[in-house]
Amino acid sequence: MGSIIVADAVHERIELLAAAWRTTEGDVVKRLLEEFARASRQASGGPRLDGNVDVHVIYAGQRVEGVYDRDTMRIDITTGVLVGKSFNRPSSAAIAVVEAYKPGINPNRNGWDFWVVTETGKPLRSIR
Repeated sequence: MGSIIVADAVHERIELLAAAWRTTEGDVVKRLLEEFARASRQASGGPRLDGNVDVHVIYAGQRVEGVYDRDTMRIDITTGVLVGKSFNRPSSAAIAVVEAYKPGINPNRNGWDFWVVTETGKPLRSIR
């Protein structure tokens, strides 16, 4: 495990946050760094630190969010009735969303056009 040296005043603030958040000092630093990284990504439109891409779709009045893995082309659903499900391709994930929210209609969809890159608002095909 590594360690860092900080000024006493900084350490006091970390201790205060740890007490307020009921967590460890290490978790405070981790949480602050994650928040900084998230805010930086939003401001710059840059990618997630893990190289994956946050995606979403608004379908049948419902927002469904997921994470697209650039290496495997898999989409993991992170919200909605399909939360926790993984799909090998964007189109498979799109079909599952249509089937879940509007059963009975033809679910075939092109996932590259269906899913939106959350940070840019452009279709997933824009990063293909």
